[in-house]
Amino acid sequence: MTLRIFAVSGYDWSTAFLVSTTLGLNDSFALVFGSLIAEHTLTAVLLIGVLPLLIAGYLWGPRDHRTVVLLLSVLGVVVSVALTSSFGIWWLPAGAAAVFAAIAVSRRLPPQRPLRHALAVAMARVGWVAGVGLLLLAALGQTPWVPHEVIETTNGTVSGYVLSIEPGFLNVLTDEREFTIVVSGDVLSRG
Repeated sequence: MTLRIFAVSGYDWSTAFLVSTTLGLNDSFALVFGSLIAEHTLTAVLLIGVLPLLIAGYLWGPRDHRTVVLLLSVLGVVVSVALTSSFGIWWLPAGAAAVFAAIAVSRRLPPQRPLRHALAVAMARVGWVAGVGLLLLAALGQTPWVPHEVIETTNGTVSGYVLSIEPGFLNVLTDEREFTIVVSGDVLSRG
């Protein structure tokens, strides 16, 4: 959560502090889920690496966590289908298939080969691989977890992300990564 706040704040300490004041402990799920959706290209790249490992781990990996790996694989496939159909990211299934094919081919290598050993370790530790990928996504993705809005006010236009709505005002992170408070009474339209 902290890494995401810094990333969307442009790694500015003061802005990150102000953004953090808009979040509560109950906002963790929305922040994570919204970040994955907001950073759909980075999420697709992450899936290209992780989804084939999950499927390969289910097929050829250790049997002790098979149910969890299957559930994560199904979730990964659903997210991949949604990304591909929503954004036309045709390279996502193609890339995932290519990585899976490379894993399948590498299984034919002799067991002592370093590549085969590295893939076996990656399949056994796919949770760690996915976790590191999510941390990279959190650090690199600068799009906030809420939709972009253009807010027309009596004082002009504010373009950015409404992080929270409080009685009487909106907390907005502008496109320039500045935190601003917009008085609700000044808002003419939002869209």
